[in-house]
Amino acid sequence: MTDEAIPETTQDEREPGAARASLNDLHRLLTMVGKPRWTTPTLIILGLISSLAETVGITLILLFLYTASGQVAAAEGDGLVGQILRDAVNWFGSSTELALLILVMIVARGILALVYTRISSAIGEQISEAVRNRIHEQYLTVSYAFVQQHEQAELMEVLGTESWTIASAYAAFTRLIINSCSILVFVLFLLGMSAPITLTAIVGTLIISTAMRFLSSPARAHGGEAKAAHRSLGENMLVTLQGMRTIRAYGQEQFHHERFIQSSAAARESSLAMLRLSAWIPPLTEIGYLAILCTIIAAAGWWQTSFAVTLGAVVLLYRLMPHVRELETNMLYIAQVQPQLRSVRAMIQDEDKEYPVDGTLPVKDIADSISFHDVDFAYGEDQHKVLDAVSFAIPAGKTTALVGASGAGKTTIVNLLLRLYAPVAGEIRVDGVRLNECRRTEWLGMLSVAGQDVDLIEGTVVDNIRMAREDASEEDVIAAARSAGVAEFVENLPYGFEEWVGQEGLRFSGGQRQRIGLARAILRQPRFMILDEAMSALDRDLENRIRHAIDSHMAGRTMVIITHRLETVRTVDHIVWIEDGKVRASGPPAQLMAQSSRFAAMLGDPDSLEVID
Repeated sequence: MTDEAIPETTQDEREPGAARASLNDLHRLLTMVGKPRWTTPTLIILGLISSLAETVGITLILLFLYTASGQVAAAEGDGLVGQILRDAVNWFGSSTELALLILVMIVARGILALVYTRISSAIGEQISEAVRNRIHEQYLTVSYAFVQQHEQAELMEVLGTESWTIASAYAAFTRLIINSCSILVFVLFLLGMSAPITLTAIVGTLIISTAMRFLSSPARAHGGEAKAAHRSLGENMLVTLQGMRTIRAYGQEQFHHERFIQSSAAARESSLAMLRLSAWIPPLTEIGYLAILCTIIAAAGWWQTSFAVTLGAVVLLYRLMPHVRELETNMLYIAQVQPQLRSVRAMIQDEDKEYPVDGTLPVKDIADSISFHDVDFAYGEDQHKVLDAVSFAIPAGKTTALVGASGAGKTTIVNLLLRLYAPVAGEIRVDGVRLNECRRTEWLGMLSVAGQDVDLIEGTVVDNIRMAREDASEEDVIAAARSAGVAEFVENLPYGFEEWVGQEGLRFSGGQRQRIGLARAILRQPRFMILDEAMSALDRDLENRIRHAIDSHMAGRTMVIITHRLETVRTVDHIVWIEDGKVRASGPPAQLMAQSSRFAAMLGDPDSLEVID
């Protein structure tokens, strides 16, 4: 597994005071995927108004109780608070009007909460969608080498699981700001009641928050452990689903189930560790605020604070406690998901990745040839060259065979022609124009490929064939299927061409899958076709029939064949003989036989098949 997409967490980011690192990661990520600028201010304003409605409502309820019990006069010596209570009583005139206003405030707060929830949910889903789309686009547009360097389980986790975390993290972030603003509103109301009570509450809250900060570091650690555990679990899921046939064929069910159980247990433990950590928040805040309330009540007489003010402060502090608890929970959650935030950000950022060159020059056909000029290629900087100064030509309108032993570099040449990779040195030209300067979509639009291993998707037989040309009619699909011999086995299936292929098409034989791949290539109606051992699993008669059909479709067009069957090589127009990443010879079959006795012996002796492959 590579660490490229998941940078290591530095020591500074593990410190309790580095909580802003998680918020910084979230901010950078949201900036990358794009988010309407109005969303955060709108949510904050709605949250503030809701908090203000809650605070005013609590104050009005206290005023109602004071009025109903005749306690307003007791606040005579309470300065500003006493004056506010007396002015409020004179303003409302009766407890009925006051009760009606309280009801209005409660309804208003409920409506604000509903509006906030709906807007927040909509924005969260938009963010998740934008992140998913960006990651999926990245997978399809980034260099093929980058995708190959990452395990499938990792790519699936980032796209299918971690992309959803961004919306939750954003929701926690907005709630974090709203909680902070709500706390500020409550503090201002408390300050209007009593400065000593407010100071005591602030000091006590800071002590509680400081204690909570020490949970941030283990939260990040547990978040990283949970990420690794769930990735391991995902890998085991893929192994079970993708390797089901092999596992059962070799009787390895128990081994793989035990390995899955271990991964599942690790995922459970990592999740429980985070839940245990989060479980500390309610009791710590409850006990902390109980201590604050007890201190305020005990000191009320010493501060000469009236019962009305003390009761009001206690009620406000009691309602303040959920906001503090939610703030700490959100801080802990953001710290926990930092590894996921960094993983997603690293996956979608563009600066450190390579992308295929689109090219600007039009290409509609191959008039002369496709030529390789001193092409070098290696799959990694530290790996040996798969191709070493390879030079040859593929003449237009003819059939060229690439022959050579396994590992000689034939499939690498195909990958270069498909522009999945680019040469390390040298260049490939199409009619004298560099391949990377040709428009990539136009080049691939005139090309089709069928190989020994066929990638089948979840869908029907028609869906799989139509992957080559999504706008093809059903008649065209069936015609291509008949040319490739697909109809011979599909029409006997219960649902015919609408039969569900299933997981990777493993219910079909290798030859049947190859025929579906050949049908794709034919449906494409290409100007240039590549057959990479595309009929290796077919019997000779079927291969000859399909090859005849393909020759008819490709008459006057360019075709490259990679095959180990020498009788096929004898009928081609041009041969390129590759050995150990180098071109040993190229030209028409008769010319190569005349130039190389070894090659003549191979073509003349079918039993020497292993020499070439």
